[in-house]
Amino acid sequence: MSEPRVLSGLVPQAYEHALDRRALDALQKTRGLETLVRKCNEWGFERLLYVQLTGSNLRVTADSFPQLHEMLVSACTTLELPTQPQLYIGASGEMNAFTAGVEQPIVVLNSGIVDQMTDDELLFVLAHELGHIKSGHVLYYQIAEFLPLISEVIGEATFGVGALLGASLQLALLNWRRKSEFTSDRAGLLAVQDLNVALSALMKLAGLPQKYKDSVNVDDFVAQARAFEGMDNDKLSWFAKWLSTAGQTHPWTVLRAKMCLEWVDEGGYQQVLDAPHEAALLLPEGVKAFCMKCGQGLSGNEAFCTGCGKPVPEMS
Repeated sequence: MSEPRVLSGLVPQAYEHALDRRALDALQKTRGLETLVRKCNEWGFERLLYVQLTGSNLRVTADSFPQLHEMLVSACTTLELPTQPQLYIGASGEMNAFTAGVEQPIVVLNSGIVDQMTDDELLFVLAHELGHIKSGHVLYYQIAEFLPLISEVIGEATFGVGALLGASLQLALLNWRRKSEFTSDRAGLLAVQDLNVALSALMKLAGLPQKYKDSVNVDDFVAQARAFEGMDNDKLSWFAKWLSTAGQTHPWTVLRAKMCLEWVDEGGYQQVLDAPHEAALLLPEGVKAFCMKCGQGLSGNEAFCTGCGKPVPEMS
């Protein structure tokens, strides 16, 4: 793969998926969210996560795993990520990667995904995780992880009322979290700048056995994704799809492929690739200012920044 072009002036609003934005708007209107953000800050959950992740995984540096480190630098440069996160390799054989930390971002690639992905596919996965950082997703991801514990504590203190609030928040968080994956897949595609690489990575995430990795045609996966799109026309199929994903943190992998294909087909991908700086000239709809700490867009009515969790008065 040729060296990807640097996307100068790229802002996350340039490639944000509309479903992500609508789900986030709904989440931010859900009662109790501000309390959860405040409790996460008060109880030091981010510090707990940092100690846990840095104490259990292998850190990637220029001297240790230099190829992965170079990949991290390349992805950060291409996407114009202002802060380079720490990168770690986890011991799990599961095909997974994740991001944590608002103050000190950390990306973890499980050894299973490092073993099974090509370098180009790994770049897509890594850039996908960086997309979560660039879009300010990490705060809410951490809240989703700790929500059951917080709801239990608040619920006991309020005779169960807090637990009920936690249930509605959990549904809203999971709904947004699934939609946010579409935005981060776009960040991955913008970093590798090769649709076939993105699709082959998604194929492996969908369960492609290592034994058959050389004999599967990406075109067949594309056809499957397009056929899956057609199921939305049937109400029963739509309801079955919604019901089966209601408790999941990620959307179906085939659906993620479909969303990438749609973005390319509709010309959105090429527009961002050709002129990444143009979106920076206008404020996104509903945004009146940006957090001076993390760059998250603000409507002007927030009590706290939805990107880093800092109270609005502390942003000046």
